[in-house]
Amino acid sequence: MNWRTFLSVCAGAFMSLPLILLLRAFLQPELKPVPPAEERISPMLDIEQRARLMTYGRNCESSADCEQPLGCFYESRYRHAYCTDSQCTTDAQCSEGQVCRRFATEKNGPLVRICGPVGVRQEGENCLPVPSDPKNACAAGLLCAGKDYWCAHPCHPGMPAQCPEGFFCADTTPEPACLPTCEKQGCPAGKQCIQFREGSSLCAQVYGTNCQQSPCGEGEFCTPRIHPSKPRKVWLRCVPECGDDRPRCPAGLVCDAYECLPACDPQGPATCAEGFQCRQPRPDSPFACRPDW
Repeated sequence: MNWRTFLSVCAGAFMSLPLILLLRAFLQPELKPVPPAEERISPMLDIEQRARLMTYGRNCESSADCEQPLGCFYESRYRHAYCTDSQCTTDAQCSEGQVCRRFATEKNGPLVRICGPVGVRQEGENCLPVPSDPKNACAAGLLCAGKDYWCAHPCHPGMPAQCPEGFFCADTTPEPACLPTCEKQGCPAGKQCIQFREGSSLCAQVYGTNCQQSPCGEGEFCTPRIHPSKPRKVWLRCVPECGDDRPRCPAGLVCDAYECLPACDPQGPATCAEGFQCRQPRPDSPFACRPDW
């Protein structure tokens, strides 16, 4: 190949290079960045926007049951989940004694901002998201964080010094927070270290049977129950599943919210174990031995 032929080949290659790069950019799939947390927050809609959404305010089980940009939010003061947008953007839009906070919605839906009371629960204690009673809400400056709802300070993962002793920084939603742990320190006499979700754990007095130490039988599940009104107390027992396509509850048990619970009569003799009470939390639920809170 002489030098003239060589130059012609090189010139052709360079002339086609921009076309190749253009086609490559056009054919390659676009990589979309993950939106930051602020972009996942449902906006605060006006009255007309809410009226155009058929699912607004309706009961739901998952955020998939709600039209965008709504999320399925469980509000403990109403005791049910419903499709909603954000109800506030700043504390100034809330009533006296309340603050505007971000909350997660069911099944990875958008975050929503809701006005909730400032309460008395301290760091590491259990809380309820947006309770009717301030006694079940966190004190000023604390979040009600994690899947099991702990009063906690916000933190940054990878910076453990931000959390005090007995706490660790967990990547919770809507933001990382310091959750309690008793795995390293151990517990005093009369208390047991009970495991919860997201790596959290708590030294507590146990009512019922510690099914975290003794595995449950087939078709049963072990879930620790806690309530803000009873700090440092946990209710544990093996509970058979019921409802839908599951077997009927064994004799002496009644089905409520997919759980087989010990039946009882509030007018009859006391049959519930220590720490449990014969009660009916809702008019449509049966009387059963439930945690005493």
